Amino acid sequence: MVRGGGSFSSEEIQLLRGLAAVSNVTQDRITYSDTFKQVCTIRYLAGESPTKIFREAGLPPDLIGYKRIERSVARWKAAAIRSVNGNGNMSDSEVIAQLVERYKCTLVTRQNLDSVAENIIGTKIDANTVADGAEPPLKTEQTLSIQDDDAEAADVIDAKTACIIIKQQARRIDELEKANEALLRQIAGSD
Repeated sequence: MVRGGGSFSSEEIQLLRGLAAVSNVTQDRITYSDTFKQVCTIRYLAGESPTKIFREAGLPPDLIGYKRIERSVARWKAAAIRSVNGNGNMSDSEVIAQLVERYKCTLVTRQNLDSVAENIIGTKIDANTVADGAEPPLKTEQTLSIQDDDAEAADVIDAKTACIIIKQQARRIDELEKANEALLRQIAGSD
């Protein structure tokens, strides 16, 4: 087991990948899910200990590293405060209230996207049909075997891959919308 934020072993990587709080993990780096970051930030601003929050998410400080936890939470808090509209003199409770409202809207959007993605679990999607903008055909095949001699099968995406792609695109759209909002605020501030 790693002590205090060093490199992760392959067993630790597998353990971390199985946690809802973790979006991705490599030997040297952890990417946390947006939901975990948001919940962690709100709980931290409400006075909870970062190590307690991480521990409850299945991320023990002796594995993650106290310094890594401290830096992550500080970074997320600073980003959250910068993202909230208003003056720089807001209390933690005012920041929390605005973040909770924002995160509620984000959560509803994500749940809707997850629901759409889950509706295609257990189906297969023809990549050419999707690329042409048509509705993908929904079929009930849960597994797909792609054979080298079957050219048509090479254009089929399994349902799990399709869901992953949809979720990644939804996250990217969310990131771009946030960047767009920040730029608009920056432009408004320079007028």
